[in-house]
Amino acid sequence: MHPIEIKELHIIECDYLRSLVDDNSSFKNAIDLRVCGIWGCEGKCVVSLSSFASSSAHPFQSLEVLDLQFLPKLSALIMKDEGIGPATTSTLAPSATFSHLKEITIVSCSSMKTLLPHWLLPNLQNLENIHVEDYSQLVEILGAATSEVEEKGSDALIKFHLPKLRELKLWILPNLKSICSKSGVMVCDSLQVIIVFGDCDKLKRIPPFVPLVGNGQPFAYALPSFTIRSSTKWWESLEWDDHPNFKNVLRFNLRGG
Repeated sequence: MHPIEIKELHIIECDYLRSLVDDNSSFKNAIDLRVCGIWGCEGKCVVSLSSFASSSAHPFQSLEVLDLQFLPKLSALIMKDEGIGPATTSTLAPSATFSHLKEITIVSCSSMKTLLPHWLLPNLQNLENIHVEDYSQLVEILGAATSEVEEKGSDALIKFHLPKLRELKLWILPNLKSICSKSGVMVCDSLQVIIVFGDCDKLKRIPPFVPLVGNGQPFAYALPSFTIRSSTKWWESLEWDDHPNFKNVLRFNLRGG
């Protein structure tokens, strides 16, 4: 099938939609799509891996903005065939998929527990903004698979590389416990602000940051321009046992409203 020339797509309240891109979908050939919004649908994932096997096209290779809202069954951005479960490190998507993504917004999607698995991050090296809101089951933003932690060892550092990430917004996430896995560090030298708003009371830890240059070990480091905006109550509830000096290099601003 020839490529589809479409740059912006919005799908609203389409209950029969299970996956935007699967083996039978013509959207897998929409290689110039830049903006995609999916609202109020019953889909379990955005992309099914079966779509890659039957097409030379790379779904979402040009996508820059992804807006997902009110998707109660969404459990993964990329999933294996129906009923098998989310993709893993052994079933990676082609590197072009999501490779131009700059913004991702996810609101009121109640089935996903990890937003971005570690194996997907190499596809997201242009990601600049993450906004997650009103997500009752979300436990962590950046996650490493259990097999990956076991392979590296429980004490080994797992680096989460998002070199262009500038803004992370976390709003009303009552079960969120971590931004990244406890053994993880963030390599985000462009990060300007983390905004925490509403009920995020279970989030007790800000992960350490590792600069792109250096020996790769976490220490009391943050960019001078980096700011955390939240309520004073949440800021004072944070725990710093793993990196007690980290708080001293972070800048806190009270978030109003």
